[in-house]
Amino acid sequence: MSGIDHIKKGIKDYYKQIINTVEARCRKLCSQMCVEAVKNRRTAPGAHNFTGNLLNSIVICLYRESEPRDAWYSSMVDGVTKAIRIKMRERPRKKRYYFPVDYDGGKGTSYTPQPIPIEGRWGVDDAKAFFQSYRPPGGHIFDIVVAYTVEYSDWVENQRGTTGVLQTKAFAERAGITYLKLVRA
Repeated sequence: MSGIDHIKKGIKDYYKQIINTVEARCRKLCSQMCVEAVKNRRTAPGAHNFTGNLLNSIVICLYRESEPRDAWYSSMVDGVTKAIRIKMRERPRKKRYYFPVDYDGGKGTSYTPQPIPIEGRWGVDDAKAFFQSYRPPGGHIFDIVVAYTVEYSDWVENQRGTTGVLQTKAFAERAGITYLKLVRA
């Protein structure tokens, strides 16, 4: 091995070590962001989970060079139980859904869904499908994506401001500086 080849190998090994260190820190950040996203949804003023699908649809995804590496699902967070029924769809004549006991423990609640096209499945399935199918645009070594994957999450945020997504974004901006700061060893 020539001197130049030896230097190139050393640089490549050092680069790989740095990338692995950054990925480990990204993983730690993703885990904490998932806990934070759940907390922010649960504590948003006026938030109410009728079925639990919005809460269960939250996913934090880590991609390396646009390829999926790992996902942190809200269902992995302590205290998050599975949704109590599939997502509510609009019913004929605006018929309401009635819950003897809803996801948040409310008794005798009812809800009329908004006229948003909904696939009749579980929020956690939406989160898993998102992670498997989404690819961030190229150009970054790492991408962290926070997704609220049910079809009505935008409506809930725009109309009620109760998804917690803005608080989670603010947390990510603050925490990212701490988690991803490289410290000389």
